[in-house]
Amino acid sequence: MNDVRDGIRLLRTIKRVMKNAHKIMGQRFKDLNLTGPQLFVVIALIHHGKMKISDLSEKMSLSNSTVSGIIDRLEKQGSVKRVRSKEDRRIVYVEVTSEFRKIAEAKHEEVEKTFQSVVDIATPEEIDIINKGLDTLEEVMDRQKMNKE
Repeated sequence: MNDVRDGIRLLRTIKRVMKNAHKIMGQRFKDLNLTGPQLFVVIALIHHGKMKISDLSEKMSLSNSTVSGIIDRLEKQGSVKRVRSKEDRRIVYVEVTSEFRKIAEAKHEEVEKTFQSVVDIATPEEIDIINKGLDTLEEVMDRQKMNKE
């Protein structure tokens, strides 16, 4: 029974941390009228450059259809655009529009500073514990994924 409680406690903690991160990001980007998922798509595209929807879906751990819907809405807002590959017309990439990139990059710097301020109030020991814990969690989850395949 403890294993189940530990798992539920872990999931609840992750959910609270992600909720707080989304809230912080949402506050910084609210004037851009982006939802949390839209914001994460835009940030991924800014960070990694143009990507296929399938690659973006994998990076974000979301289904292709979910990401495609997010891209549709962002495209209507003029935030992103779909671009066909010149080498293979069947391949479609998504990229942030140049106009939106300028705005988003400035906002992204604000978010980085906000999260850095969170890190700055933690001791080096706390940061080390957090990083080791997250690395361990990722390793355990990777092992679980490997066992399922």
